[in-house]
Formats: sequence, structure tokens, C-alpha cells
Amino acid sequence: MRKNHLLKMRQRLLRSILLLILLGGFGVYLKSSCMKCPTDDSYSPECLKSVIPPWPICLFHDVPTFVEHSEDAATRCCKEDGDLSECKCPHKDSEKFIDHIDEWCEGVAACSASFSFEEDMESEELVGLE
Repeated sequence: MRKNHLLKMRQRLLRSILLLILLGGFGVYLKSSCMKCPTDDSYSPECLKSVIPPWPICLFHDVPTFVEHSEDAATRCCKEDGDLSECKCPHKDSEKFIDHIDEWCEGVAACSASFSFEEDMESEELVGLE
């Protein structure tokens, strides 16, 4: 009878330890870089703020892909005359969308500006090496 009781205590203790190890490992996994939104120092913060979607959607692609998709959408949604008829966003008529679209368009425009700035810096460095 006493052996049976000791065996059950050991099993409970082992289960508790195993559970703590699993939960601790899961916590480390969540804090690891694979669970964070991507970033790229070659793009400005304004660009990244506009093109990177919220977590967990941001985990699906890298920064250049999000920039490419955003620049493509900007050709339809960021027209000088404010025409949104070609914009594919299902919320394009909502007040929230209209309030934020100008800021988003400026952020997406900063992506190509920051990328061309990086290219200019690299070409200047190469010219200096000659």
C-alpha cells in the first residue's frame, strides 16, 4: 500500500516537472526571433510602420515582399486626385480608412525613397573606392 502511494507521488512529481519544462520551452519559443515581425534596417521606420501588417500576419512574409505588395496597392489607392475606385480594400469607403490612407501612402512612398537612398549611398561608396 505504501509503495503504491510513493509511486503515485513520483508520477505526479514527474508530470509537474514535465509540464513546467514544456511550458518554459514554449515561452522561450514565443520570445524567439522566429515569432517576431520582420524588420530591415535598409527601410525607414515610416516605411516599416506602413507596410508591415500586425502580428501574426507579419510572420507570413519578409519585408521586401510586404514593401512590394504595398507599393502595388499604392498605385491603386494613392492617387493624386483621391480617386479610390481602383483600390481593392474592402473598407475603402469607411471613415477609418479615409482618415488613415494619406498617412499610409506617405509611409509607402518613404519605402522607395529609403531604398533609393541606400542605393545612392552604395554607389557613392563604390565611386570612392575607384
